[in-house]
Amino acid sequence: MCGAPYVRCHSEQSEESGSETGRLTTRYIKDCISLNSEHDYPLLRQVLRSGFVTHDQLFEFMQLGQHESNRSTFNWRVRRLTMHGLIARHTVPSVSKAFVYSITSAGEFALASTGEQFLITPAKPGRNEKELQVAHSLELSNIHLSLLRAGLLVQWVPEPQVRSRNATMGVVNGKVYDAIVTVRLNDCDATFALEYERTAKSEEQYADVLNKFDSEKNLDRFLYLASTEDVLRLVPWQFRNSKRYVCFGLLSDWYRHLLDTDVFDWTGHQYRPFRTAIIDSTHPAQVSAAVLS
Repeated sequence: MCGAPYVRCHSEQSEESGSETGRLTTRYIKDCISLNSEHDYPLLRQVLRSGFVTHDQLFEFMQLGQHESNRSTFNWRVRRLTMHGLIARHTVPSVSKAFVYSITSAGEFALASTGEQFLITPAKPGRNEKELQVAHSLELSNIHLSLLRAGLLVQWVPEPQVRSRNATMGVVNGKVYDAIVTVRLNDCDATFALEYERTAKSEEQYADVLNKFDSEKNLDRFLYLASTEDVLRLVPWQFRNSKRYVCFGLLSDWYRHLLDTDVFDWTGHQYRPFRTAIIDSTHPAQVSAAVLS
């Protein structure tokens, strides 16, 4: 197929014209691409897991993961993967001045060949929804990177993997969290579900979220990070009758203080550092191994 990306460089064998011995020669399919397991696949995997990610964010992910250190080489790699149709490049001026990338069907296919287990891709957003989804994804990548830089992150299970977990476990109406995060504390690890709340939802939508929280059997810690103080004032009230341990904090505070961000929860009716909240001995965290598999 002319112009289609080839995940691996396949070769064709044919008899060389005019050869007395019928000697076979090898020729490579035009425009094929050979993917490197140390650099190409980690980059594709990060784009998949991020949903949408800027050029600078992607480079930092590759740096922190020790997959890439040279900016020029990284730029060449991104151009190459884009040219072969494995990742798509977008311009979203209202959200980011930099190019934004997402995985393509060909990129998903390439990752599937490596055994990637969570390629359940949600429906592509409509034109009116795309900017909101891009903004949401980019902020989640910023949160992810903030923990990586500080050396606090043990594991980040992204939304596509949460979606796949629900399908694998037969959870038909389970909550698809923005991420399930495990962080490193002084003498233990702690896991919680993360939700970035860019705008407040309706009461009906929060009622549905509460029902899903109540049916969650693998997690008992939840963190909402609000984009603004207005959102932070509105959202916690919707959870006032929840029996689950849900904390609420401001995103700008998170970037300054990370795990020491002051959060509010209805269980204690108080603000306290998130670090304290997630290891409170009166509410020991219970995390099923299934949620991280």
